[in-house]
Amino acid sequence: MPKEYPTEAVELCRKLYCKYGGKNFDAIEREMRKEFPGWSKANLNDRDAKDRRNRRLGWVTRFGFENSLRLHLQKLTETVNDDEQDLYLGIKTIRKQLQNEAIGKNASKETRREYREYCKLEIEARRNLDLSRDNLETFVAGYEKLMMWLTELDSAAAKALLKHGERLIEMAKAHYGKTEADDDGTGDRADEGGQ
Repeated sequence: MPKEYPTEAVELCRKLYCKYGGKNFDAIEREMRKEFPGWSKANLNDRDAKDRRNRRLGWVTRFGFENSLRLHLQKLTETVNDDEQDLYLGIKTIRKQLQNEAIGKNASKETRREYREYCKLEIEARRNLDLSRDNLETFVAGYEKLMMWLTELDSAAAKALLKHGERLIEMAKAHYGKTEADDDGTGDRADEGGQ
């Protein structure tokens, strides 16, 4: 009969599973054994047996570790987005204040220089904010980087990725709600004089 562990063991294991991204079961086992000697990474996986009585659900399935990992990763992404957005809004607020000061005839060169610097900072912060969002553009940028890196590391893997590139882009467009009409290069540019 398998050993029963307290709720604290399950919760510690859940945290470790999230910490290691659902991978590195050896590290999870090492850390679990500090608190619960004898604990084994075999507890994580389902044990499938021909005889139904000997089947056992692993902790990943039994306690919903995959859902916990998904929520953990979503929370991390939201935290990064919130930090990026907070930084952007702070820079934008200061830039607007400086803009009001820099417009007047009596504005000093220092004020105008600061205003220009904050304009540059705002543009960079906006770019970073856009890149921190999960969208088609960030997918394409990541895909292009991956292609460059794979070419250096493993040409066969790069060829395999390239072979499926068009299909991956189609899947990404479907995932992010982008259609071919959205991607025709014209876009909705009302802020630049478009209708």
